[in-house]
Amino acid sequence: MKYLIFYDDTMRKSEAIREVIGDRGFADVVIKKKQLAAYYEESVRKVFPHARWQVIRSFYELPEIEMRLNKEASDTRVLHCFADTLLVDQEAAGLTWQKLPFLREPYKVVAGGKCVAAMFPNIASYAAFLQEIKQDHTTAEEAAEIPQSMPIDGTLDISQTENFIQCITGNFDSRYFNSVHGDEITLVKTSTDKRKIRAEYTYYQLLPDDMKMWFVMPFDYQEEPQTASYRMEHLHVTDLAIKWVHGALSLTDFSVLLEKYFTFFQSRHEKQVSAEEYASIADALYVKKVRERIEKLKSLPQYQKIALLLQDTNGVTIDDLADTYFRLKKEIEDGQNYPLVSVIGHGDPCFANTLYHKSSQMLKFIDPKGALTEAELWTNPYYDVAKLSHSICGSYDFFNNGLFEIKIQPGFQCELVIDFDNQPYVKLFRKCLEQHGFDYQTVRLYEASLFLSMLPLHIDNPHKVFGFILNAVRILKEVENS
Repeated sequence: MKYLIFYDDTMRKSEAIREVIGDRGFADVVIKKKQLAAYYEESVRKVFPHARWQVIRSFYELPEIEMRLNKEASDTRVLHCFADTLLVDQEAAGLTWQKLPFLREPYKVVAGGKCVAAMFPNIASYAAFLQEIKQDHTTAEEAAEIPQSMPIDGTLDISQTENFIQCITGNFDSRYFNSVHGDEITLVKTSTDKRKIRAEYTYYQLLPDDMKMWFVMPFDYQEEPQTASYRMEHLHVTDLAIKWVHGALSLTDFSVLLEKYFTFFQSRHEKQVSAEEYASIADALYVKKVRERIEKLKSLPQYQKIALLLQDTNGVTIDDLADTYFRLKKEIEDGQNYPLVSVIGHGDPCFANTLYHKSSQMLKFIDPKGALTEAELWTNPYYDVAKLSHSICGSYDFFNNGLFEIKIQPGFQCELVIDFDNQPYVKLFRKCLEQHGFDYQTVRLYEASLFLSMLPLHIDNPHKVFGFILNAVRILKEVENS
């Protein structure tokens, strides 16, 4: 028996959901490095491994689908699924899919009173369903007025804004054994790295009062024998990384966002330091850390395979990259006259650590670097800016969400491919840098140091590590060529 599966992504989204994912449909939403359409297809293919699968993204595709139906065997069965339903328990949902071969008339599949799919025993019944949609000019979901119904378990209605936000923000970065959980009012961050949690909590207490407005306030610090934790307000706002990788920020949105970011950068308290102290702080961030992390990478058992792949495909070694970085660093820094100041910095204000609501323009930072003493608040003025750059220019959040490819070119060179044109955004970012006294080439160079420094921290994902290396290669070439 033949099966067709249509994954319908034509339903309307609420304004709150559109703020998060822009004009994209539910099918393209990425959760835990995989698109929702892929999760759904994975589930139904466990029951129908040979079914033909198609995503419907527009009402205007229906005539083409009708023409396709004319070429199908009359007894072909059709499953029409609605993309605003997430299968959170594939095994439970599969019990309903297994009933499809035994149906002799159309059935709608219902969860919580809502139609989440429709099953048709033949082409004629499905064609009649499509005709109803065209005649009534309504969505398939609204048109699914089928008398017979069967329940389905293991689903979540993500057309509901709160469900969607909870779903898409559930992918907290759990590296370093962090855990985030909570309720509607507060979130609790817990870790076995007690010093880090205590430092994040203390950081806020040490901040000058006029800078606290930029941060989500931690409170209720608790320390157990094995863990430490603190609470913070649950703002029900997604981080910027989610909006960024889903293309939800227009250039106008982005321009407003940059104004907020650079207002924060300008609000950072600064103090004059000697040339020696400035150099010491900068060297710790941009020299010592890079050297230490590269040596750490080379000491790992996975490194030899990465080194061979890099040498064989791109003809360079990790030491070559480090040498290029340090050479360019000297050339660029020798041509600059940096203000001899230190600032109170966040430490990592990348998109993943920034909560932003477009409509209200609320921007709040989470997960600062932490500080146990006032002296630990201070850092180099460029460091926070480079962290922002590695989200904007360096596509860091696409790596975190698995939205990149490494392709082998005809000459056996590896090419990094990210399906997003960030150049209009980079242009606006560069303009902001210049307006606020930051040198663009210095920012990009320090951004490259971040990718080099992160290599051993992500060794559990060698594909990501190799992507970081190729990205560092690309950044250094851009800096050198410009």
